[in-house]
Amino acid sequence: MSDTGAGMADRVSEQSEQSVGAWGFALPARWRLPLLVLFLLACFLPGFFALPVVDRDEARFAQASRQMLASGDYVVPRLGAETRFKKPIGIYWLQSASARALGFRGEAPVWALRIPSLIGALLAALGTYVIGRRLFGEEAGLIAAALLGASLILNGEARLAKTDAMQLACAVGVQMVLARAYLARRPLGLSEILLFWAALGLAILIKGPIVPLLAGLTACALVIADRRAGWLKRLRPALGLPVMALMVLPWLIAIYLQSGTDFFHEAVGNDLLGKVATGQESHGAPPGAHLAAFLVAFWPGAALAILALPWVWRARAEPTVRFCLAWGLPFWIVFELIATKLPHYTLPAYPAIALLTGAALWARRDAPAPLWGRLLTASSAAGGMVGAVAVPALLYGLEGRIDPLVLALALGVFTIGALALVRALRQGPLAALPVLLGQAAASYALAFGLVLPQLDSAFISPRLAAATHLVPCAAPQLMVAGFGEASVLFHLGATTQHGSGAQAADFLKDTQGCRAVFVGANQQAAFKARAAALGLTPVALTTVEGLNLATTRRLALTLYAPGTP
Repeated sequence: MSDTGAGMADRVSEQSEQSVGAWGFALPARWRLPLLVLFLLACFLPGFFALPVVDRDEARFAQASRQMLASGDYVVPRLGAETRFKKPIGIYWLQSASARALGFRGEAPVWALRIPSLIGALLAALGTYVIGRRLFGEEAGLIAAALLGASLILNGEARLAKTDAMQLACAVGVQMVLARAYLARRPLGLSEILLFWAALGLAILIKGPIVPLLAGLTACALVIADRRAGWLKRLRPALGLPVMALMVLPWLIAIYLQSGTDFFHEAVGNDLLGKVATGQESHGAPPGAHLAAFLVAFWPGAALAILALPWVWRARAEPTVRFCLAWGLPFWIVFELIATKLPHYTLPAYPAIALLTGAALWARRDAPAPLWGRLLTASSAAGGMVGAVAVPALLYGLEGRIDPLVLALALGVFTIGALALVRALRQGPLAALPVLLGQAAASYALAFGLVLPQLDSAFISPRLAAATHLVPCAAPQLMVAGFGEASVLFHLGATTQHGSGAQAADFLKDTQGCRAVFVGANQQAAFKARAAALGLTPVALTTVEGLNLATTRRLALTLYAPGTP
């Protein structure tokens, strides 16, 4: 670490050992890491096992991993009868390994496939703590890790069987070593070099070039700012590049041998480059959309991040601060310019924001907070209080019922938020921080642990599966018209077909085996017209109504069995 960077970290570390911690009480050093882990688990675990598979992305990844387990083909991921080439193989391998380790195969429950995401979220937060401890001191690292772990976006990703939480863990591992190379005066150890290149390799297998782009932009920004690049030699690319190649090339060769250029055309040409040029799947947005989303996605820390800006500007010449700026800013700007925008696209930059926020809060712990800063912090608490009202209202609006336990926990979240608001206004952000973190953990218990699992109407595929017992035969062949999400395959089976209303009538006409169809309201006219033309009189067994989470549209799917010709 450079003299300047080491000096800042040493000064802050010494002071943090001598004073009451950021948590409002003296926190013995040996308890800090265990308590951080317990806090992260308290945030991530509510609802982890109870939430049904979520459309759209989680259902796609989870179902492809289950089919991989069932088929034994660990080279070509498939979703139903189609190949699934939008992302590389890494996440499917991790999810399959997780399910196999727990004793599951092709019928693995979704929580078994979420384990890599949970581990990724934990590693990302703990890695942020390690980086913060080295760069800014113990307390700043703890604050940064807690803010990242409490963030709404990471709590969502920790519960979804998809790529982004594990990609974030890879990004934090890469940036940890990159920071060491930039700030240290000594050569890196072999373990650090291997961590850097192995994390890059795993990140490529999980989501392609995103983490290499992050590391490359960080390094380029630092080289341009400092006008020196010699520190990059400490990464020893002559040793590391072959390690990364050994991780990535075998599968690339195997997928080429099995599918030719199909994977590269779909993953690079359509998915990656397509998102740069156009807003795919109705997710286009103008520049600045990620910044607007950040205000919600990084709750409860977004307000504190804004409060940190003056300190960051004054300290921008410090190598430690400069590294975090080089980590976050170029990457963020690139994704603001890309046409397709989803909040998790900028997630690899969030640890840098958390680190700067933690450093600023702890550096200014003895300075009186300005009124605008206290109001900002109070607004974060108020946002949680609004959520405490909105979440039970969502349960009532969709399901028409009120759960006393939900009301009790919502009252607790509201009360904690009120306490955080009062502390923010009277004592400032650092005094309010522990209460804000407690409010976040309680909010996730309320939303993810209690309310979302009760939203039956928002998870329609499990109810479709339950309705199939009305079909007067065992194990019917199924088609769904008017609802094409992957959760259908997850709950009704990989052989379930999707089609139009007319195709559903043709499917029902086929006399080979027991058959039934679900037909959505928007496909009813075509289904009935085609059935009449075929001389069919389908029997309606039941109608399942609900909400398509991917589109937020209401659905009504009627189950039909063949009638008398």
